Amino acid sequence: MARKPDALGEAGARRMAFQREHEYVSPRGLFDDVEPKGSRRFLTAAVAAFNGRGYHATTTRDIATLAGSSPAGIYTYYATKADLLYEIAVIAHQYILDETLAAVASASDPIGRISEIVRRSVTYHAEEHVLARVVNTDFRSLEVQRLATIMKMRRQISRVVHDEVQRGVDLGVFHVAHVDGAAIAILRLMDVAPWYNERGPMSPSELAEVYLGLILNMLRADRSDDGRDRDAAVNG
Repeated sequence: MARKPDALGEAGARRMAFQREHEYVSPRGLFDDVEPKGSRRFLTAAVAAFNGRGYHATTTRDIATLAGSSPAGIYTYYATKADLLYEIAVIAHQYILDETLAAVASASDPIGRISEIVRRSVTYHAEEHVLARVVNTDFRSLEVQRLATIMKMRRQISRVVHDEVQRGVDLGVFHVAHVDGAAIAILRLMDVAPWYNERGPMSPSELAEVYLGLILNMLRADRSDDGRDRDAAVNG
């Protein structure tokens, strides 16, 4: 029996309202190069659905609805919602890992490198707060082997931050008694995604400068010419 037109219209209206409420577009275009192209809409729809309903409460039907597809359409590219979460997590973690390594390569001293790491990480977590919040909340739901891949990237990022703090301490430009604790604090501070709101009083770049000041103060960074000269002499 055919559905009544008014009932079908109500269902369509509900779907459209759900899509408007949960729409996600990556501000940095992180999914623009994903191949095949047909899979991109399911990835961004999954980010929106996971953000709106949570990973465990989201169904593949929810994701297909947001992508403007039938439930069967998603299976052309992804067998399960876990496949989507894994690809999303890899894309996000690889991006911020690349940003962290680029930050290190862009400066010649620990203060400069930590400064670039903080600026790049805070602006990323603010601009991509929806994606970062989803990934950091849900990646532990992945099965063991996939989780290990994500954890390896997270450890790489942590190691870079730790090593730069240690270099600064060794050179006498940072003055902290506990390098491990300082590195953990920096990593936690840079993740502004859980609370950032683009309607708030600070832009991502403004927030990054505020957090950079806090972090350099925490490290008791020697920003004098003498401190820079000591580092230049070592890196000569």
